[in-house]
Amino acid sequence: MIQIEIETTYMEGDVNVYVLAGDPVTLIDSGIPGQASLEQLQAGLAKHGLSLHDLQQIIVTHMHDDHCGGVADIQRHVDIPIYVHEQARRQLACCKAVHEQSESFFDSFIARCGAADIFQRRQPYRQKEWRHVRYVKDGDTVMAGGAALKVLYVPGHSQSDICLWNERTGDAFVGDYLLEHISANAFITPPDQEQEEREKPLIQLRESLRKTYDLSFQTIYPGHGTAYCGHRRVIDKRFTEQMERCERIYEHLRENPHSVYELSHALFSFLQGRSIFLGLSEIQGHLDLLEEQARAAVQMVGKVAHYRAI
Repeated sequence: MIQIEIETTYMEGDVNVYVLAGDPVTLIDSGIPGQASLEQLQAGLAKHGLSLHDLQQIIVTHMHDDHCGGVADIQRHVDIPIYVHEQARRQLACCKAVHEQSESFFDSFIARCGAADIFQRRQPYRQKEWRHVRYVKDGDTVMAGGAALKVLYVPGHSQSDICLWNERTGDAFVGDYLLEHISANAFITPPDQEQEEREKPLIQLRESLRKTYDLSFQTIYPGHGTAYCGHRRVIDKRFTEQMERCERIYEHLRENPHSVYELSHALFSFLQGRSIFLGLSEIQGHLDLLEEQARAAVQMVGKVAHYRAI
């Protein structure tokens, strides 16, 4: 298996996609939607004597547009299968009614955070037009580039995150789950239709980090940034950062009850526009953790949740 890293650029930074040369020739992640990203991918392939027509399959690490947005563009040129975690079914089968349910959830969440008059997060409905989708689950094995890659389900950053682990070499393709220099946001997402309550993504992410801590990862190939070694060092750092943030939030709660937005503005006053949602997700995740530790409690005041220290 020969690994080829290709960096594509978009307005918020760079995203890595990887080509595993071998049978079957595999693309891990696709870059963002649009012709510019597709041309960057084609140029990167050409440097190694490859073209889109050499690709035999795509594996998607998670359902965020910077990692899966180019799938439809690629499939317009090559009719190849797409592997993605089974949690992506809802997004790929999303009809307008389900989309509206999701938007209604986000409206309620933003109001619950106390940010309804400050921030709006309405997204247009777009049906993903993917063909030949093959769903994978935790523990599955996918052949890629002449090697067997074990699928590890690691939700938290999204509900569809997977790592792809070559148990023989220790190589691990981790998407955004385990970036070296920044902690990927644990995004609040709507519950599945059969669920009454939303998932608690930061708690999920911590469980996912524990899941891979003792595995024999060697080289980590992330969705952003350069390859690195030493995943336990990074996981330890994430746990420390999370606890430090919990303490900062707890100190605010000891002074007075606060809404999620008030805490977000206190810690991340630089966030503006759409980025405000990042802060709301980050704070809500740490409040979930403080609640789990029996250090915070919530009381609804109208439609707004106010958290206090206990």
